[in-house]
Amino acid sequence: MKNRIKECRKAAGMSQAGLGMKVGVMGNSIANYERDFREPDLATWERLASALHVSPAYLVGWSDEKGQP
Repeated sequence: MKNRIKECRKAAGMSQAGLGMKVGVMGNSIANYERDFREPDLATWERLASALHVSPAYLVGWSDEKGQP
């Protein structure tokens, strides 16, 4: 299942580098996450979801509900 990082990042008007700065990872890590080359750890999923204002379950692709719990 494809994650929704790229979709949510673009909707938020952020670059990969900008999102990386917000969550404490390099921009190339965001690119790898978006392409499913690498998977973020649980803490990073949570930071990504928070930065993108969606629930972690939505970001991972487990839920169609965008809202944060």
